[in-house]
Amino acid sequence: MHALFDTFPIRQCLAALCLWVGVASAHAGVFDRIDVTPRDSDAEIVIRFSNRVAYLRHVPQSNGKQVRVFFQILDRPQTGSTLTRETVRSPKTDGVPDVTVLYPELSDAMLVTFSRSTDYFVRPGDDGRSIIFTVPLILADQGPGASAPVSPTARPPREPPPTERPPTARPPTEAPAPAPVEPDATSGPQVQVPPMSPDEVEETARALIYGARLALNADKPALAISRLNRILALPRNKQTEPAQALIGEARERNGETDKARAEYTLYLKLFPDGPSAVRVAERLAGLPAKEDLAPRARRALPKEAGPAEWTYYGSLSTYFYVGKSQIETLVPPPPGQLTFNRDTLSMIDQRSLITSIDLNARRRDAFSDTRVVVRGTDNHNYLRPTRSYDRLYSAYVDHNDRNLGYYVRAGRQNPNGMGVLERFDGLQAGYNLNPSWRVNGVYGSAVEFYSPFDKTFYGASVDLLPQLGRPGVSAYAIEQTLDSYLNRRAIGTELRYFDGRATAYGMLDYDLAYHGVNIGLLQANYLDEVGNNYFFTLDHRRAPSYGLTNALPGGMGLTLNDMIAAQGVDEVRFQAARLTATSDMVAFGLTRRITDAWQLGIDYRMSEISSTAPVNAVIPLSIIGTCLGTVDTVNDNCILSTAAMQGSGKNHAVTFQAIGNDLWLRGAVGVSNLSFIFAPSFRGEALSLSYVLPMGTQWRLDAILRYYRQHDNSGGEQWRLSPSLKLAWQWRDRLYVEGEIGQEVWQADFADRQDRTDRAYLYSGLRWDVR
Repeated sequence: MHALFDTFPIRQCLAALCLWVGVASAHAGVFDRIDVTPRDSDAEIVIRFSNRVAYLRHVPQSNGKQVRVFFQILDRPQTGSTLTRETVRSPKTDGVPDVTVLYPELSDAMLVTFSRSTDYFVRPGDDGRSIIFTVPLILADQGPGASAPVSPTARPPREPPPTERPPTARPPTEAPAPAPVEPDATSGPQVQVPPMSPDEVEETARALIYGARLALNADKPALAISRLNRILALPRNKQTEPAQALIGEARERNGETDKARAEYTLYLKLFPDGPSAVRVAERLAGLPAKEDLAPRARRALPKEAGPAEWTYYGSLSTYFYVGKSQIETLVPPPPGQLTFNRDTLSMIDQRSLITSIDLNARRRDAFSDTRVVVRGTDNHNYLRPTRSYDRLYSAYVDHNDRNLGYYVRAGRQNPNGMGVLERFDGLQAGYNLNPSWRVNGVYGSAVEFYSPFDKTFYGASVDLLPQLGRPGVSAYAIEQTLDSYLNRRAIGTELRYFDGRATAYGMLDYDLAYHGVNIGLLQANYLDEVGNNYFFTLDHRRAPSYGLTNALPGGMGLTLNDMIAAQGVDEVRFQAARLTATSDMVAFGLTRRITDAWQLGIDYRMSEISSTAPVNAVIPLSIIGTCLGTVDTVNDNCILSTAAMQGSGKNHAVTFQAIGNDLWLRGAVGVSNLSFIFAPSFRGEALSLSYVLPMGTQWRLDAILRYYRQHDNSGGEQWRLSPSLKLAWQWRDRLYVEGEIGQEVWQADFADRQDRTDRAYLYSGLRWDVR
């Protein structure tokens, strides 16, 4: 470790601290953006990802300033590295806490930090690429730091249409505890809102329902809806039943037929024998069926007070990394000798400066929403300058017109459905035919850094938009060429569903050119009445996806054009299909809240990579030149035989996770993971312990310990121990300085030798948040 500091370039580190360039991340491109949509009494914060993700669990359950969300990335393997991170910020929105999202954090979790403590409700998005937070709007008359209460016994957010919210361990008659207010240097004095007594809840509810009825009499249904939502966000009281009945009528009078239907249905579910049940059932039966609803002119959107202005947000940062390894090999002596043969190699294995930029601009009014996104990374490798690179991950303009019902996005962007599987440069657009149906189109060129191939595609889709308790469905068709050759021609469908407790997303992609399923995916989450969360994922896909370049291993030494010229594109496509493996993964698990401080989870995961089929490529000798296969002298051909690749077999993993809040000290969080891995050729155990300790409002200490042990069927054993310590400092909620020091020891014992690697690393850097 001392040798590491002897070689650490202090001058370069100081230079790095003076730079102001964005988030460095080995996971660069994990995030797409954060959308914030305020509504009557709450707001929806949607964290969108570049790839499909499977939500597992989050902690704390429903209140706090920081939330850790655990999930898996499905479209590509995670590296497990925690040395580099990616950060995105939400746009500043009146009445909604600011949000900063950091990944990875602790055990590959996503850390969501609000600018103040708040209640929240978390669920996976129904598109398979997002995680959604619903938070109450901040009430101006409650002072800084206070927000409208969201009762744990009430249902989750009111928009989209309502559903029950699962109760927590608190009795249904108990008023919600106030959100703890944390100091905020930029927000002025903090006001602690005392909890409401049952009498105060009843008094508040009576005043609100009186005001709601006055609003309806004055033909102001939107105002009535807002007041009724506030009643339904309170703990169960004497006005809950009439408010639930009245809000359906308010929705109906506001022209929201689908939402009125959902409100009436929910009333009959909650109060089947209620005093208003007959009247509600009659009004529900009197609503026009969806298919009978003629397209209506769009309602005029209200004008905002004053013109819209551009807002700017994002983050800029830089990190410097250095690492040193010592590799030692110990070989037993030959028979009759006593001296072991020991070889030792020491080297600096990493010295790099990674800088990135993540900047956003947004202009939003009552009619339209325009945003500009730029995100990129520069990696300067001091040890091997030829491996330095600059990458622009996103650079696009997005415009959404809510009045005319269309959206358009142009530039470098991440895939967002319609059968697009890769980052691309291009254009996508959509138009709402009516509140239920939308048509979309996309055209672009795939972005594969340093790839010599040109992949151009175009596609279209039609969407039946999802509503509460009713599935949404998309059907698409897409075609892609690679250097003018047909590379992908696929049709597919996506399924989305959400009813307040259950969320589901499914996808089926079938490639007509290769006559096979490219992706079959199903994700589901369910939150039961006592707050337990269950998840299930079934993922069947080609690895990699079908494509002509998959045939290249079968034509050793040849270009793709040579292979096609010699055999024809149909034969090369056949070989590509035979050389494409299939990846299958099944995962399921549950999360159980034991106490306010402890949450336990158990997950099971099975994964398998199939074998591939053997391939014989017949190439004329005049094309290949030197034949690396079998020469057919009769026909002057070279036969290149590619053997089948052996499959991985079924790999099973069972993981137990425990998460503790306020562990030993207030604000501290501990996470422990214990995994047992069972593979055809080895058995393994993995243990990780993480502890985060906030120190005041500016300092934070992270301690992580990882241990892994593996036993091979051949008798070999190996183990790895990785402790690390990270310290972060925050200045004025804008500037973040952090550094980490760590050690990794790996040792493998085989029959004929022993290998050991000791690696020490250090990184430091800063991040500046733009607001």
